[in-house]
Amino acid sequence: MIALALFVLLVLGGPALAFEEGSEESAFRKVGVLAHRGDNAALERWQPTFDAVANVVPGVRFSVVPLSLQGVRTALSNGEIDYLFTNPGHLYRLVEHFRLSPMVALRTDRAGSPRTGNRFGAVIFARSDNSQIRTLADIKGRKFAAVAPDAFGGFEVAAATLIGNGINPWRDLDAIAFLGFPQFNVIEAVMNGAADAGTVRTGMLENAVAAGRIRPRDVHVLNASRVPGFDLALSTELAPEWVLSATSMVPEPERRQVAITLLGLEEEDPAVAGAGYGGWTTVASDAAVRRLIGTVDMARKSAPRLDPAAFWPVGALAFVLSVAALAYLRRRSGLPRPAILDGVPPAMPEPVHLTSREREILALVGTGKTTKEIARDLGISPKTVEFHRSHLMRKFDAHNMAELVLKAGGTLAA
Repeated sequence: MIALALFVLLVLGGPALAFEEGSEESAFRKVGVLAHRGDNAALERWQPTFDAVANVVPGVRFSVVPLSLQGVRTALSNGEIDYLFTNPGHLYRLVEHFRLSPMVALRTDRAGSPRTGNRFGAVIFARSDNSQIRTLADIKGRKFAAVAPDAFGGFEVAAATLIGNGINPWRDLDAIAFLGFPQFNVIEAVMNGAADAGTVRTGMLENAVAAGRIRPRDVHVLNASRVPGFDLALSTELAPEWVLSATSMVPEPERRQVAITLLGLEEEDPAVAGAGYGGWTTVASDAAVRRLIGTVDMARKSAPRLDPAAFWPVGALAFVLSVAALAYLRRRSGLPRPAILDGVPPAMPEPVHLTSREREILALVGTGKTTKEIARDLGISPKTVEFHRSHLMRKFDAHNMAELVLKAGGTLAA
């Protein structure tokens, strides 16, 4: 198919090749990717695809840049990325402020994998041993975990379903902890009892099971839905898959060549097969996305309580503090510890001494910021951030960032 793409470019797009003629150096393009599974996962999954594109499109090289939700806005504002790969809800909010041209959409269906129809939604879930939460109505007055206030698959899709079932998240929940990326942070918070229920995009529970992080019987899906042609656990309506867009810095001939090349990648291509997706297709209508976001925004504005979007790091901190306090009270009273899934260590009981720099970095980690964002905020190098993060992980005996935030709750408040 790469050869076919080259043929199409030569026969139909010959004039487009002129934008690089006479150029001695390749154009270096940065592709911002919303890293909902974490930075390393984004790099490992998507860099091979854009390397394959570079092998076809003359005079262009690509570097994938994993970004958080806020990191995307910062990168676009500063002109630091040329392309953006994100979900349609996130894209819809961004096009209000930035000149972005949608090009192609992800095709997720592939042989041997669960069918999705190139769509995704969200799953709302609780621990299966929590007998008090069996339906959506049961989460009223409870603690809820999600990714971020403006995370489409990590909160807004689920929020729309809650609203449709008479639950305004900003009014009817006790608190919302926005835990940032990767989305497994949310699963871990529910499994540890830090949250009564939570939401992640479809496919994340199955990924956690495949990775051995949870067992299928540990999770109870709320408002479980079945849609023909969609095989993943689901609680909500569905939206079109992710979209690759170009910024105004990318010339139209290059956009066209990149789009044609991606559309020519079939599922047997090594880059596609290695990343576990089916290829690329045309961009679907975003009418359902706009309608869903309108529902969420209206409920957010009408809620009498303060919008958690204004204080989501504090919301997350409140959760970790509540877990730490509960663990402390149980130790003092001699009560048995609540059940914890295999492989997830308990909260650390003793206080840990931190330097002032470690406290600064820990506080920013708690807001879900990436290493690069923390480095930019503090005016230090990413390597320095990684150095202090590794010290924090050792001091708290944590295996990942979500566990670090959970164990450091009391320290963050000190």
